Parts: sequence; C-alpha cells; structure tokens
Amino acid sequence: MRQQEKKPFKLKSSWHLFFWMTLLGCNTNAQVNEEIEELIVLGRAINTPDLGATSRAGSRLGLSVLDTPASIELIDSSVMRARGYKSVSDAVKSLPGVVSGESPAAPSTFSMRGFSRSAVTVLRDGIWLGPANMVMRPQNTFNLDRIEVLRGPASALHGQGVVGGTVNTVVKRATADADQPLELLASYGRFGTYQFGLGGGTQLNDSTWLRMDVNQYGSDGHVDRMDPESTNVTASVLWKATETLDVEFQIDYLDDRLADYWGTPVVPKGVAISPLSDVVSTSNGETLDEQARFRNFNVQDSRAVSDQLLFRIDLSWQLTEDIELKNTSYRFTADRDWGNAEGYVYCTEVVDVCTETGVIQRYYGYFFVTHDQDLLGNRLTANINSQIGGHDNRFLAGLELTDLDFSRARGFRRKIPLAANDSVSPINPLSSSYGQRELRGISPTEINTRALFFEDALDLSETVKVVAAVRYEELDLMRQNFNASGEIEASSFSRDFDWLSWRLGAVAKLTDDVSIYGQYSDGKDPVNANLFLVNSGENLDLTDAEQWEVGLKGLWHNGRTQATIAYFDIQRDDVLERIGVDSAASIGGRDSSGVEFSAAFRPTSQWHVGANAAYTDAEFRRSTNFVTFAGNTPPNVAEVTGNLWASFSSIAGLPLEVGGSVQYVDDRFGDNANQVALSSYTLLNLFATWSAPRFNVTARVNNVTDEIYVPWSDVFYLQQNDPSFLYANQLMLAPPRMFELGVEFTF
Repeated sequence: MRQQEKKPFKLKSSWHLFFWMTLLGCNTNAQVNEEIEELIVLGRAINTPDLGATSRAGSRLGLSVLDTPASIELIDSSVMRARGYKSVSDAVKSLPGVVSGESPAAPSTFSMRGFSRSAVTVLRDGIWLGPANMVMRPQNTFNLDRIEVLRGPASALHGQGVVGGTVNTVVKRATADADQPLELLASYGRFGTYQFGLGGGTQLNDSTWLRMDVNQYGSDGHVDRMDPESTNVTASVLWKATETLDVEFQIDYLDDRLADYWGTPVVPKGVAISPLSDVVSTSNGETLDEQARFRNFNVQDSRAVSDQLLFRIDLSWQLTEDIELKNTSYRFTADRDWGNAEGYVYCTEVVDVCTETGVIQRYYGYFFVTHDQDLLGNRLTANINSQIGGHDNRFLAGLELTDLDFSRARGFRRKIPLAANDSVSPINPLSSSYGQRELRGISPTEINTRALFFEDALDLSETVKVVAAVRYEELDLMRQNFNASGEIEASSFSRDFDWLSWRLGAVAKLTDDVSIYGQYSDGKDPVNANLFLVNSGENLDLTDAEQWEVGLKGLWHNGRTQATIAYFDIQRDDVLERIGVDSAASIGGRDSSGVEFSAAFRPTSQWHVGANAAYTDAEFRRSTNFVTFAGNTPPNVAEVTGNLWASFSSIAGLPLEVGGSVQYVDDRFGDNANQVALSSYTLLNLFATWSAPRFNVTARVNNVTDEIYVPWSDVFYLQQNDPSFLYANQLMLAPPRMFELGVEFTF
C-alpha cells in the first residue's frame, strides 16, 4: 500500500506560462492600451460582515446572511490574499473564538465554540468527505472563491458530527455572467517558502465556459527537514444545455506532502538548557527547551503524503419560475501514507526501552498508517417558492445517499529489536531512518448513509421570518479489524443508526439594515469520535448536542459600520474522545457557552478598521460511569480570543496601502486532565502594498515580535508515557518571525 514519491507540478519556464494562458483562452498578444481594471481594492484586508451575501453552509434556500437565524461568517478570496493567508487554517483561525494548528496527524482541524476535531465539520464545496480529523489536508486559498463558516450544531443541514460549527471551502468555478481574467500570484519568503498560483476563465462557445486554477506551495520549513509541498488543480466546465438546464463538470486534484515535524519533546525543567516555562508548563515540572526549537526528531526518510481526486457533476433544471431541481453526483478517492518517528519521550529512568537516562527515546513512536478511501454520493434537491396565506414561502426537499469504503492499515514498533539510533540527544538528534514497517492490523470500514431533509422559510410579515430545517438520517456501519496475520479480531462489529435532527429560528428586522434573531438547533453523531478508531467494546449510543443562540446583525452609518454579535449555549451528552493513537473512550458530556463579536468600520475613505472577539466557557460534565475529567476545560479551547486589523491607503496621494493586525489567544490546556498549560500569545503582523492597474506588490512581516508559542495540542501525542508502552510526549512550536514578498498580476 506504500505509494511512490510524487514530484510536484511546477511551472518551470515562460513556455509553461504561455501554455496555461493559451489553454484558458487568454490573449497573449494583448495591446498595451487595452483597458484593464484595477486588480486591488484598497482596504480589502479588512473583512466586512457581508450581510447581503448568501451562504450554502447556512442554508440551501438562498437566504442572505441577514435573513438567516444563525451566526455565519464569510471570507472571500480578496481578503485572504490581502492578509497573506495561504491556507484555510490561517483564514479560519482569524475568526472569533477559533483555534487551529496544522498537526500532521490531523491537519485543517479546528476548535470552535468549545468543541474541536471531528465535532467541527469541514466541507469541500458543500460535500462531506469524512471526519475532519481523519481525511482533511491543508487546503490552499488561491483556488478558493470564499470560505463560509456556520457556528454551532447543524446536523439538520449537513448530517452527522456537526456540533461546534461547519467550515465550507468554496472553489472558484466557471460562470456565464462574470468576467474571469487570468490571475497570477507569486510569493517568496523566509525558509524558502514559496507559492505560485495561476488561474482564470474563458468562454469556449456560445453555451460553454471553462475555469481552471493551479496552485503550488512549498517550503524548507522553520524546523530542519520539514519540507512541506502541495499542488492543487481545480477546474470546472459550465454548459448551458438549454435556457432552463445547466450542467457543470468539476475536478479537484490534490497531491501533497505534509510538514515532517511532529513536535518538540517535553523535558524536565531541570535538564532544559533554556526552559520555555512561560510558553508551556506541566503539573509534574516539565517544559520545552528553546535549544531544541528548530530541531527535528523525525527520521530522515519520513513520509506524510496524499493523492486525492474529487469529481462531481451538477445539474440545475429550472422547471418553472418558482420550481428548481438540482442534482449533485460525486466521487472522491484518496490514498494517504504516513511513516514517521511520531513520538518522543524523555527518559528519566532506566525502564523498558529506556536503556539510559537523559535521552529521547523514539522506539514506540515509530508509527505508520495508510488510507485507501473511496466515497460515492448523490444529492437531489427541489426548491419551491410559493405563498402560504398571502405570505412568501421558500421550501426545499432533498434526498442524499453516500457510500464510503475506507481501509486503514497501521503499525508501530513492538517486535523489531531495539537499536542504538532509536534514542537521540534532546538537543542534537540524529535523523537515522525509519527502517522496516511492523504491521499491527488492517481495518476496512464501510459507512452507508441515507438522508431525507427539508428546509422552509416563511415570511410571517414584512419584518419577521421563521426558518426551519429537519433531517432524517440512517447510517449503516461495518467495521472489520484484521491482525497482522490476516485473522479477523473480536473487536470487529457492525451496527445501524437512525436519527432525526432539526433547527428552528426566527429573524425580526428592526430596520432594513438591522435584525435580531434566535434559534434552536441540534447535532447528532453515532459516536462523536473518529469512526475509524472505534471498536466493538466502546460506547456506541447516539450522542446529542443542543444549542440555543440569539444574536444581532446590522449596518449603520450608511454601511460604513457593520457588526454582528451572538450569544450561544451548547450542551452535549455521551462524548467519546480519542485518547490514544489507536483508541477512544467515553469521557462524559461537554457544555459550552459564550459571546462572539465581529465588526468593521470605515472612519474615513482612507482608514479601514476591523475587529472581532470571543469569550468561551467550556467544560467537561461528569457521566454516570466516568468522572475523571468533570469540570475540566477541554484542550485547545481559549477562554478569550481577539483580532484587530487596520489599514491606511492612498498615503501622500500614492497607490500605497499599509496596515497590520494583532491577534490574541488566551491560555489553554493541552490535555483532557488539564495537567499541561499552554500560555497565551499575541501576534503582530504588518504589510505594505503598492497597487497599479495591472499588478500589485506586497511586502509583509508576520509575527513581528518573534513570539514563541504553542498554537495547538494533540492529546494523544502528549503525556503518553506509560513505561509499559512509551509513545509520545511532545508539543509543536509555531513558526518564528516570517517575511515575504509577493506580486499579483491580471491579464
């Protein structure tokens, strides 16, 4: 199942550039005097709550954000480029209350409203590809039109597992009514970090349009031998078969290699040369050593690669002026392969594989896992606009079917003899090699779902709208576990689930531009854990999450001030959490409540300001058979977060914009037991952009003060140091000060 190493796609010459421009239908001999629109809009780095926009993550009824009784935020491509966000994680963690960390074990996962990992669903253009903490990869932003974020439980809209929120990444697509010039982006920065993007659209004939985008990213990384890289190609063809029937074909291809950095070992304070006690501390007197900040404890032939392809066909048929049918058929295939020394434990005594003290032992940390995934799905919806008792009504009915086959092979060191290079220095580790793979077992899993769902929005009056959604879902789960000899194990099982989820809310307009709302929503999940880790002996009852939310959205001062504020309260029962590299356990319930605020101001035509903040109070709740973590704060949940942006444009009459941002993330805990404390951090970022009609040039510096901090913790790579099976005790340090120079062109 091991894949061959793939070479990234690169545009190595001007001929390649000419080829892509020609393929996209761009005029490579354009006249100099041809009128070209300005590429950059000054002040675009300040994200405004676009209350008039529609969000597929928030509703399939075509409701505006202002008319939807939920907390919805959108970040479009221009804002992401202006802020220098290269990944979806960078963009989403700029929102209030969101914490993220690009762990190679679960990239592009988030903490939101007190919940994290699989409790926050990530969609690719409205399609669920699997549990976020199992199938997600770092997604670039160049290929995206926007990111939509819906807060809180949303199983009534998107199915299983939606508790903390939904992140929907919407790719750029071919359109028949919008100009799509060729766009080129290139940047280069510290640690050899580069990005190249090329994309645009063209009309092929009177009824067909094409859009294609290519993005490549790579870096040496701030830790030696990280070397992440990725190539993403998205393309769509829109065919207007008739005046009422549209057909769209899309492909989304990703080939990537994750950063091969799995963390810096936690060591006793007494042995650390430069202890980072103000960054991380533990109840048993451990911390990180700054001397190991840029050291990589992984092996030199480490592996964390994937190859995946999403193909979809969308049909849209306007039967009448008020009835529209839509059908989406899709297939997603993925191969993923990890093979690393993932876990590092400092030996304080001679025990088991620790044959000497004062070294980092990696023996039990050698781990490999492969994924072979095949997902088939089809979603059919009917939108019907009508009147009920003289009141406008929007109604949607839908049917969704999915068939997921997922085979997971994994293994870790138990039988291969201990070698001298398995232990390394805490300061100057030798890389060595992974060596032989030791198979633990293979687990084929099949998940078949059937869902029937409805949405409705009724205008009770000119100022009051009621919005409701309900979804009935059935899930058939079959999990087989085979040992290394191919014999089926007793932990294999199969089980069927069915449940009903719903959402009910109302929006009242105080003025044309200001509304208040309230809503109830719930979330259902068969296990609230990684389905591919659960075994027959673990609690498989349905989990249930409920949320109450109220909020205010509005525009003031002729649109120069926009703001949203929301209060939420979520309760969840029967929480099953991953507690080890290959296991999960029931840890009771979880409660969360808080306030979120976002705003944008334009004091003058040149000065733009944006801000957001969140307060989150989350804790584990005891269950009848598990009280260990009751009252503790879940890991990676910050009580207070905040962001502030400001920019000033047209300085001295020049096409120059300067600005910056400040991000604050409060103290967090790194583990369920609250024995590891991660300190708060504040980041300062600055930029300057020179704009011209055809291009702009941007210089930026991130983490100006060179703050040392830990952004995220994986609980199963922390304090897993039982002498009978040492596995991991480490944390990932964030990048230091970064700088880059970038340029954007349109043709």
